[in-house]
Amino acid sequence: MRSSRIPPLVVLVTALVLTFLGWWLPNRPVALDNPYDGLIESVSFAPFRGNQSPLTGNYPSSAEIAQALDALVGKVKGVRLYTAQEGMQEVPELAGARGLKVFAGAWLGMVPRTNKAEIASLIDLANRFPDTIDRVIVGNEVLLRKDLPVETLIEHIRTVRGAINQPVTYADVWEFWLKNPQLAAEVDFITIHILPYWEDNPLPVEAGNAHVDHILSEVKATFPDKPVVIGEIGWPTYGRDREAAVAGRLELARFITNFLHKAGAEGIHYNIIEAFDQPWKSAMEGTVGANWGLFGDDWRQKFDLKGPVVEMPQWPIGLAIAAALVLLTWARQRPRASHMNLGRALLAGAILGLATYAVSRAAIEAWYFAYMPGPRAWAVIKLLIGTGVAFSLVSASFRMLSGDARIAVGGWTAAAGDIILGLALGLAFLLSFLLEVSVTDDFLIPNLPPATITQLWPLLPVDGRYRDFPTVYLGITALVPVLVALIAALTGRDRFLDRLAFGRVFGSIGRTEKPGTGWFTALLCLGFLALAGGLIAVEGTLNTEAWIWAASLVLMSLPFGAATLRRWLI
Repeated sequence: MRSSRIPPLVVLVTALVLTFLGWWLPNRPVALDNPYDGLIESVSFAPFRGNQSPLTGNYPSSAEIAQALDALVGKVKGVRLYTAQEGMQEVPELAGARGLKVFAGAWLGMVPRTNKAEIASLIDLANRFPDTIDRVIVGNEVLLRKDLPVETLIEHIRTVRGAINQPVTYADVWEFWLKNPQLAAEVDFITIHILPYWEDNPLPVEAGNAHVDHILSEVKATFPDKPVVIGEIGWPTYGRDREAAVAGRLELARFITNFLHKAGAEGIHYNIIEAFDQPWKSAMEGTVGANWGLFGDDWRQKFDLKGPVVEMPQWPIGLAIAAALVLLTWARQRPRASHMNLGRALLAGAILGLATYAVSRAAIEAWYFAYMPGPRAWAVIKLLIGTGVAFSLVSASFRMLSGDARIAVGGWTAAAGDIILGLALGLAFLLSFLLEVSVTDDFLIPNLPPATITQLWPLLPVDGRYRDFPTVYLGITALVPVLVALIAALTGRDRFLDRLAFGRVFGSIGRTEKPGTGWFTALLCLGFLALAGGLIAVEGTLNTEAWIWAASLVLMSLPFGAATLRRWLI
């Protein structure tokens, strides 16, 4: 083809426009249907940030606690504490000085000595700050975690109730009150947790208030003589979806504002989980566990409850990364682009836009949503592999669309592309397997040192509901073989089936193979298909994110299926 200045400009403009649309369209400001302009009654308060974690004993300082409380002044009436130790002993005095009430709590677990210290500290704080601490919780989800028998829990409640003047309660998921009705006689009011996202049958945001009605009516009917307080209610702003329950900022904004209006109208007492994002929780509950805050871990409010809401405020940074990658790649590939016709230039620009958007999206994920050293390291590994696959696609596409035959099909660039594609497919298989086949964290987590959990969590077979779908990092891998094979066929470079076959996507077309073999690739093909079907069976048919990753797994099976067919049809 003759050289021309127009096709390179077409490639550049197409790629830049597509990356802009990819970042801008899902992140336009959205007005709230039910904006809220009042104070929030109470929020869960645990001001951990960065690498701070109760798992490692790295607690916030007094200055940090004060700074976190300052961020809440004028937005909430009070805070809920989950422990009476670990530096939280300072909260009542600091909160009182800022006009905030404290819903104090003692964390009870399986260690009697620690429980005794928690109870003693809680009693001391309640008696020293009676004007600030207006309610007290003895234990949080102890029965859910199976840390203590109900009889021991009752003993602790009686100890606290007999030593202070404030009303005393216990907090747990609503079902555990119904399973242990004897607890009601030991407390002054009942505190339940209502988290539609975490229900065994997860519910969408739109069902939030109806679900609250259903649970409150059931609990009040069972305990008609006891006031009921919602001790935790909230929604995650980032992470994996669960059936129809979609994590997101807009979802949290809609859920919370709808509930706050309901609570105000009906006199429901409540505590929102939570004030700040908790990076340390990602070591046990994945990305979604770390992102329940109304504020980020930088203690900045994620959005105004009056609206509007932007789903990912970091999108301009992602766009800048994508645009820089487009310009750098375009400068390198410009000589090839100059030999394309307009149709091929449009296709090359679309490929470049897709690749750079995928890499920039994965970079934002790794930088902003990978927490603690272990998960960050694994995020970098996934990012590097995904980047290698994306730019192998760009290189192969530009070479074929320009008619450049100077690089041999079996050259080192082709070999490198096939190697990185193999790594990506292998990683996708492993992560998908861990999504579906897991050992309960009730067994695994208590028997591993905290440091081990923090470092190796991404590869531990813990509860799959805490695991992210790897679509952001590896979704591009599903498209690459098909796209390369299509371009090869459209340009007359190779047959579609030849180029689609695993080990031949980026080259080595001329290699001869022994007829009738290929059982290993057939098994891999069936393995990916089985994972796709199993994923839908595990996640349910309402999970759009699961369907997208299942479709990706089906596409990933094609190179192995093509490799098998080539050998069987020789």
